[in-house]
Amino acid sequence: MSGDAPGGGWSRLLPQSFRGRIALAIVAALMVAVVGTQLLLALFVGTRVQREVEAQLLQQGAQIAQVARSDGYAGIAEARRYLPGTRVVVRQGGQVVYWSDPVQVLEARAVVTDGDIEVTMERQADAGVWGEWAVPVVTGGAVLVIGAVAWWLAGLASRRLRRDAQALAGQAERVASGDLDARVDLDDGELARVATALNGMTEQLAATDRRQREFLADVAHELRTPITAIDGFASALVDGAARTDDDRREAAEIIKGESGRLCDLVADLQALTLTDLDQEVARESTDLVECCREVVERLERAAGERGVLLRGPRAGQDPVIATTNAAHVQTIVSNLVTNAIRATPPGGSVRVSAMHEGDSAVVEVADTGVGIAPEHLPRIFDRLYRADSARDRASGGTGLGLAIVKGLADALGAEVQVQSTPGAGSTFRVVVPMAEAAA
Repeated sequence: MSGDAPGGGWSRLLPQSFRGRIALAIVAALMVAVVGTQLLLALFVGTRVQREVEAQLLQQGAQIAQVARSDGYAGIAEARRYLPGTRVVVRQGGQVVYWSDPVQVLEARAVVTDGDIEVTMERQADAGVWGEWAVPVVTGGAVLVIGAVAWWLAGLASRRLRRDAQALAGQAERVASGDLDARVDLDDGELARVATALNGMTEQLAATDRRQREFLADVAHELRTPITAIDGFASALVDGAARTDDDRREAAEIIKGESGRLCDLVADLQALTLTDLDQEVARESTDLVECCREVVERLERAAGERGVLLRGPRAGQDPVIATTNAAHVQTIVSNLVTNAIRATPPGGSVRVSAMHEGDSAVVEVADTGVGIAPEHLPRIFDRLYRADSARDRASGGTGLGLAIVKGLADALGAEVQVQSTPGAGSTFRVVVPMAEAAA
């Protein structure tokens, strides 16, 4: 079986240039018009010629009837000599008294009756030289003229289209070679919409490339800081600069802490990479209340060490069931709670809850921390973006937690909402569709 698309064989027979296809379309349309006109003309001319021939046959038939009555068979034969191409049949009293040699089927026919004499006349309805040669010749000439004019008109019509297509092809080649500043400016022509879409795509590629470069630079900076600390204190241990037990203990603790930061950063990068792979997410019936409780139990000790009260869903709360991925939900809640603990000063609190809202389920993490300034809210989900870099680094944050939250939420078809007041705290809400079809 051929793998060509339907109509693929015919498409190979069509002209490949815009001009050729436009010319072919114009010629086809005009040919239909010419052929239709010729058919109507032939029908009109043929009908009119046949009527004229039949009128002549009536007159000639009347004359033959008079000759038959006056001169008999001999007179009819003599008159027949002056009517070439005409079949003549004469009946008298119902008996055939004269007939000419049979010829091909004739188109025009006339019957004349004069008393007991009946004359039948038949002849070909011939339009003459015009019908046989002039019309086809004129039609052929018209087709040639039409083809030439169509080719000229097609050239005019395709010149602009070809110019715009070449401009689009040039931009695509520049983008393919790495020039993301390439743009094409077309007016309101046939390809203006394509140009707008191509420019938009190029702008998105440029923005993505810029964000990727910034992200790589930020990752390199984040890696360099703990590596520098580890290298410095490890050198102090090796070359004996850390002479006392306290110095060596401090160096070892710093090395261990910075190593932990590196492990956290690598783990977050791995999680972020998984969100970029756009893999299919397995969904199952999940109790969001139970997910929140497990996260609170796991992070309660870390919150206590910072002097922050961490509270989960109230005891005895009914389950909040959603068709989603439990592991992803727990990762989202863990990152939100971890960020909330870091942003909350000692004596503050973090509350984790789950509830129904219409056709969705909501997981909410609210804190009484420092809050987020309005100018930072649009960018808090960007990778390695920190509203307070010094504080977040001091608390061990990698700057990837909220980016992971956003990526996993998108994979689940969920929406992340945030409300924050500087100095009063922040509230993050993850709206998860409860039905599988909605997810």
